[in-house]
Amino acid sequence: MSKRYAEVARQLVGEIGQGVHPVGSTLPSEPALALALGVSRSTVRAALDELQKLGMVSRRPSLGTRVEAAEPQRAGQGFSQTLGSVEAISQYAADTRREGLTLADMVADREKAKRLGLPPGSRWLRISYCRVDRKDPEAPPICWTDVYVDAQYADHVRARMATHVGAVSELVEEAAGRRIAEVEQTLRASGVPERMAEALQAPVNGHALEITRSYFLGAGELALLSVSIHPGDRFAYVSRLVRAE
Repeated sequence: MSKRYAEVARQLVGEIGQGVHPVGSTLPSEPALALALGVSRSTVRAALDELQKLGMVSRRPSLGTRVEAAEPQRAGQGFSQTLGSVEAISQYAADTRREGLTLADMVADREKAKRLGLPPGSRWLRISYCRVDRKDPEAPPICWTDVYVDAQYADHVRARMATHVGAVSELVEEAAGRRIAEVEQTLRASGVPERMAEALQAPVNGHALEITRSYFLGAGELALLSVSIHPGDRFAYVSRLVRAE
């Protein structure tokens, strides 16, 4: 395959940056790109892998390759992620690795129900772990995440978590037989909780970004909720605001 894929990757990066393939659009299929560029499908696939690593595209089976950003989103230490789609969240999960995975059944008492916005007395599977960058496993963890899965999907998720590398929401979709329709996301400033500080290699109450995501299968049908704590120097979010005509 030589380095032809790198040339194709640079060409696609340039075309995306110039707006030939706008953010939010879907790239032509691998066969179509291969034909247009005069290369093999394996070369196109390798080039798209590079764009995916740059955070410029997301790729999902049967959905194609979606343009997520007009320029490379990852630079220096830590992670940068666009807010463009549910697929982008899934890709972030695939590009990182879980450490210290623990699972436990939980009933939402009044305090936890109020804090997380869960129905009091509802049952959940809590999954906790740190995320590390696959490309730099020696770097401090990117974040600590607690995931809460509705009990009706817990058995399916529990049985597959040890080997699953993608987002937990993908397992919920498998169990439910439906796609996640909407993700509500809240970002707020916070401190690093004492129980997470050692694992995160961060000072207690140090500056942090807390990201809460609620995943809905349908209107008001909460299937999964996640809370992630990112020490302030290890993560950035990038969003694009487009003026409505």
